[in-house]
Amino acid sequence: MLLSLTFPLLALGALLPIAANNAPEVTRDIRVRSPIAFSAASPLVKTTNYLTLGKKDRHNPRAASSILAKNSSLISLFGSAQFDTNVTFGDQTFELLVDTGSSDTWVIHSDFTCVSQTTSALLTQAACASGPAYTKTPEFVQIPDENFNITYGDGEFLTGILGYENLTLAGITVNTTIPIVDFAAWDGDDTSSGLLGLGYPNVTRAYVGTDPHNDSVHAFYDPIFTTMYKQGLVAPMFSLAIERDLSGPAGYLALGGLPPVDFMEEFTSTPIVITRLANTQKYPVEYDFYSINMDAVVLDNVSLPSAANGTAYSYLVDSGTTLNYFPTELADAVAAAYNPPAIHQPDDDGTYYVDCNATAPGLGLTIGGTTFWTNPIDMIQVSGTDDDGNDICVSGIYNEGSDPTTDKFVLGCTFFQECSCCI
Repeated sequence: MLLSLTFPLLALGALLPIAANNAPEVTRDIRVRSPIAFSAASPLVKTTNYLTLGKKDRHNPRAASSILAKNSSLISLFGSAQFDTNVTFGDQTFELLVDTGSSDTWVIHSDFTCVSQTTSALLTQAACASGPAYTKTPEFVQIPDENFNITYGDGEFLTGILGYENLTLAGITVNTTIPIVDFAAWDGDDTSSGLLGLGYPNVTRAYVGTDPHNDSVHAFYDPIFTTMYKQGLVAPMFSLAIERDLSGPAGYLALGGLPPVDFMEEFTSTPIVITRLANTQKYPVEYDFYSINMDAVVLDNVSLPSAANGTAYSYLVDSGTTLNYFPTELADAVAAAYNPPAIHQPDDDGTYYVDCNATAPGLGLTIGGTTFWTNPIDMIQVSGTDDDGNDICVSGIYNEGSDPTTDKFVLGCTFFQECSCCI
């Protein structure tokens, strides 16, 4: 079965699993709307343009007429928790994390400063565990009176400068705006050098001025994929296909079409919704994240409502998040259905700890009238080891809370492994 989720401007399709920062905090109130699409969905056409890459491990997991299409294969990190792909900056090629939940494509600079996430104390560059660093090319042109400033959901934060550089992804080259990070609190994997953000322009994190401590006015810009389709180099869609068999590529990122994998041509569609965000200039009239509504959650063949008090929760489709982040009432129900039940420590975060040999419940997510079942393998994930070297396992579902004004519900890699998504 193949899921195609059709979204305004872009199309989201899903395929079968294949053989010390001071930036304004973004919060969300409860209002969500689904406007009429202002662009028809792109044809779901497979492309043969792709690259085959290798795989890596992380230290820790994080939080689709004629079509122009290119592909880049993905590298699995920490099993299949996150994914890398190659991006070339000028004549320098780096491996970047692929993230549909953010928009900035940044790379670490050769003279960056590494600091602690918790205290901002100075650390060695090696402590940030970054991959090879970028050196400015003669073609790089810095943008005056702007700075880059971002904090991610797991507490990592970065600042730096912005400029124009020639970027190449899957054989497509554009001159586009990029942040160059010179100050970082980052938990890297020793190989990836930054992040490939595939979100909308309204989620970019450039600000007017040169002092990150005084950031208040956004300087939104077109990220790499937006630049590509505005220049007519690709159709306005991209797709991710995740490979469960890790003996080969971990999957593919296809620009402007479907990845070169086998699938059943059965699609389901759902609209991207606009979530109203506070403390920003343009919301809620423009798109921000790839957010969708779920019809229901099916737990051991029992359908549970995905909304509380008649108000639907929106879920961010985010390849950069390891787990699915559910509202408390749904997360608790899933945890109780493990045998033995998963355990949530009251003084801990939203993680549920589970016996590595437990039996996972049957979990399905109903989207656009079609239920997508989660493989039990993805419901129990190894997160580390204890002092005796025994595996510590967690549920694939995280308790994010139940306040839509502050809590961000996410369909992360636990979801992506069940389908290939076209956005």
